[in-house]
Amino acid sequence: MKTFLFDLDGTLLSADENEFMHAYFGELTRALHGLLPAEGLASNILAATSRMQADTSPGSSNLVKFRREFEALYQGVDQQAVWDRIMEFYATTFDNVHDVMRRNEPLHRSVVYLREKGYRVLLTTNPIFPQLATYKRLAWAGFSSDTFEYISTMENCGYCKPNAAYWQHVATTMNVDPTQAIVVGNDCTEDMSARLVGIETYLVTDYVIGDAASSGADHVSD
Repeated sequence: MKTFLFDLDGTLLSADENEFMHAYFGELTRALHGLLPAEGLASNILAATSRMQADTSPGSSNLVKFRREFEALYQGVDQQAVWDRIMEFYATTFDNVHDVMRRNEPLHRSVVYLREKGYRVLLTTNPIFPQLATYKRLAWAGFSSDTFEYISTMENCGYCKPNAAYWQHVATTMNVDPTQAIVVGNDCTEDMSARLVGIETYLVTDYVIGDAASSGADHVSD
């Protein structure tokens, strides 16, 4: 029986990447006013995230790796106060980002159908957000957290897509046979990297990131 692994942003959640980034960093910059300078904040967050993704050392969660990289860019500030403000942001004004995102109705119906038929359904969003932010985005897509057997977050993963170790972590943690699984996502690099561990791939092109023709996906569709 197949296990279905769904991406979130641009897949279950209809979202243009540029619109999301603009809204997200606008809200976060306002939330951190008075603690961190607005200039360079977005680029520093992206740099810390990139370094977190490149860090394949075992034993630490992505949350620990990100905080280590981000805090290294801001010496001499109250790091705990900054992180508390970030988490407060996710609990409150992050909701404003919902304005540029909506649930993907056909894929919402697909998840409901698969669950009704008894298939295993996992959420394999790239774990670059904390659980709170991930669960909120999942709600925007029309789901509760208990819809999925597994949801990857910064707290429970130490690897990111497109690293093969991410997919192996999910397969091992959830006892998934890669040859009996299929990943559904919109990113030609990150989501389609599941094939590195033998997982079948389905590229959704509504908000495709990358070149679908050279993605290597087993299936391609809007």
